[in-house]
Amino acid sequence: MRVPRILSAFLCAFLLVAIGVRGAAVEPQQSSSPTAAADVVEAACRKAASESKLVFLKTAHPQCGWCKVFDRYHHRPEVAAILEPYYVFATVDIAAMPDGKAVFSKFAEVQFPTWVIITPDRRVIVDSFTKKGDPSSNVGYPGKPEETAHYLAALKKATPAIPESDLTILAEQLQKAVGK
Repeated sequence: MRVPRILSAFLCAFLLVAIGVRGAAVEPQQSSSPTAAADVVEAACRKAASESKLVFLKTAHPQCGWCKVFDRYHHRPEVAAILEPYYVFATVDIAAMPDGKAVFSKFAEVQFPTWVIITPDRRVIVDSFTKKGDPSSNVGYPGKPEETAHYLAALKKATPAIPESDLTILAEQLQKAVGK
């Protein structure tokens, strides 16, 4: 039996709405694995060890706009070309990963976004807080000049071989990712 084209289109549209497909506004589903975050960190550390790199670990949440800007920044070709030789990137989605908060809390306080650079053996080198023990000192997305300075200093501390010229490019790209 042939179904008229208009009826097929209507049925497809109805099914998409019925199963919750809403384009870019769809929030990630809860992970089925109770150890999803631990698995992400384990895989990142294993890969970093095999490639002689560090792990750049950050938090995410579907409602966090700055988390999305940070993702956009890290996916810019200019940024990836500079940072990927030094880092394996991993994200702990606090909303989608049941163990996300517990796992990330082992490295730094959970805020949105928070980031930390760790060794493959999970030793913290530096994080997104300018003052130890002060939750209000999280730079999150380093968009302001003082936040950018902390972020670039953190990268330099973790990877002393990174050239100053590359840090200058990264500072420019931080602004471009925000649309400035």
